[in-house]
Amino acid sequence: MGHSHRGKVLEQTNDLLHPDIPPKMFVTCLYAILDPVSGQLQYANAGHDLPYRRHKDGVSELRATGMPLGLMPGMVYEEKETTLAPGDSILFYSDGLVEAHNAKRDMFGFPRLMTLLGEYQGNMPVIDLLLGQLADFTGSDWEQEDDVTLVTLRRSKSIGESEIITMSTPHIDQKPGNNGWRTLAELSIASEPGNERQAMEQVAHAVQELNLPQRRLDQLKTAVAEATMNAMEHGNNYQPDVPVTIQVLSSATTLSVRISDKGNGQPIDVSQAPDIEAKLAELQSPRGWGLFLIKNLVDDVNVISDENHHTLELLLNLEGDNHDGKKS
Repeated sequence: MGHSHRGKVLEQTNDLLHPDIPPKMFVTCLYAILDPVSGQLQYANAGHDLPYRRHKDGVSELRATGMPLGLMPGMVYEEKETTLAPGDSILFYSDGLVEAHNAKRDMFGFPRLMTLLGEYQGNMPVIDLLLGQLADFTGSDWEQEDDVTLVTLRRSKSIGESEIITMSTPHIDQKPGNNGWRTLAELSIASEPGNERQAMEQVAHAVQELNLPQRRLDQLKTAVAEATMNAMEHGNNYQPDVPVTIQVLSSATTLSVRISDKGNGQPIDVSQAPDIEAKLAELQSPRGWGLFLIKNLVDDVNVISDENHHTLELLLNLEGDNHDGKKS
């Protein structure tokens, strides 16, 4: 892939958009290509907020000049590249984060974001840290002004491995679609041992607004961790570059957590109960045992399987007696 590829793509996209985009409207875009083996990141930027790179010497911006898409034709977009060392990470974000205001109309701002990243000690996922700091800054009566989308990219200390984690919060005025479902979060988790804890905590953060009883929340976290571990191990064979994706949705009555892996060509059987003799004889899939536990932690489980992927949907009722814990 040529070095001019990123800039040319943005140039062509800009020229295609310009004739049709409404007056005074534009689109920002950051286009990046990552080589997960070498850690090389090539990028071009069309007016989007600058990503921040965390490295052993601190925090720095990834700068590349370029006008937003659609404003005027014939624009040229600067192309840059950098190489992530093992342990380095990058934060991509939408302007709904830095342009959020508190009750005094103070702005969250770029300096605050850069300071938080510089002081970050790694004791929790950086997305959780930033969303928590945003909530503290804006207060409970905040009327969200724009979408808040965060993506982190980290090069693992194991050579040739990278992981991408995403989190988005819907605009407060977003109208529920898809039969009343509202997206609370969309996550991508690298298939590495231990990352089920990361999935569990990020799902818990995403459902905070639902105010689940503590026992109910603990059951959900355990189910998510078990389902994610199964997906990483049995669906993705612990291949770090093959992520487990998680979608968290809510309606007026139901919470849905959909956990997907790439599948291994075998359907998931949710009907079988544990049988120690069958397990020892390898007559039962190990996935069935985790599913038996999961089915006893949530209100319902749906499975979608084909040749290319498995999706396990965990459902919790948000009203009625089951809201305080599943009945036996």
